[in-house]
Amino acid sequence: MNKLAIIIPAYKPSYLNDALNSIASQTDKRFTVYIGDDASPSNLRDIIEKYDDRIDIKYHRFKTNLGGKNLTAQWHRCIDLSRGEQYIWLFSDDDLMEPECVHHFYGTLEENPEGELFHFNISCLDEHNGGKITSFPPFPQQLTAGEYLDMKFRGQLTSFVVEFIFSRDIYKRVNGFESFDLAWGSDFTTWIKMAASNPKGIITIQGKNCGVIWRASHQNITPDVSRPILVRKLKSLINNIAFIKSYMKCNPEPFLPYPFSFNYIKFPLGEIKRNHKFLSIKDMVTLLFYYLCKLR
Repeated sequence: MNKLAIIIPAYKPSYLNDALNSIASQTDKRFTVYIGDDASPSNLRDIIEKYDDRIDIKYHRFKTNLGGKNLTAQWHRCIDLSRGEQYIWLFSDDDLMEPECVHHFYGTLEENPEGELFHFNISCLDEHNGGKITSFPPFPQQLTAGEYLDMKFRGQLTSFVVEFIFSRDIYKRVNGFESFDLAWGSDFTTWIKMAASNPKGIITIQGKNCGVIWRASHQNITPDVSRPILVRKLKSLINNIAFIKSYMKCNPEPFLPYPFSFNYIKFPLGEIKRNHKFLSIKDMVTLLFYYLCKLR
């Protein structure tokens, strides 16, 4: 059995072929791909079957859509499709990986056998700007949970779900992904839990042609600032901070010397202010009241 499972919770057909082609182009094919079709209205099987002879790929179509109601639950049931591989890479149906990612993962793992949370540096493919690719700031080679948290809140790092590989053991140890509405912050808070549970923290994989390319398009919610979605995202952000505050209080040691600070707790207020032009007065009042209830 391969040590690495690449998990794709699939729904959208638009870029699935591109995502699978980037996986099939890996120079090191010591992995198995598991695709969980979230009852998509599109025929994803026809796209996936083209890769049967290029990579070890397992396809399963779920009878009901779950991601529309609880995205982290969809992630979990897709991970449950895998067959005991030691490491898990939760990828997506529209992003891309450069061809040496798996090769350099195994090399980094050999150098860090006790590591359980690995990271690739990322770039953004901006569909709103003609497909222009720009790089996000690179991560330090190793980060503690406290360093990761502090740099994120200072705006020095950007991260998503698709550029992390984690061990199955650590996934079980932290009880999977934290669940928030729209899965907004579910990855971030889970990386904090995982980094805090292993002295190695986050290890960033170094090397040529081993980055992840995250796609910004109208089909994902990150750039979506429509009022209903934005209000839900901001409420989830407030819940993220409430969770982090509670978690750090119960587990202070992995975050030293970065105790929970006023800068963290005021972060949602800054995001509400930054997005005020997309919100109504009622939205603002509702969010501020929600903030006070959760973080007073």
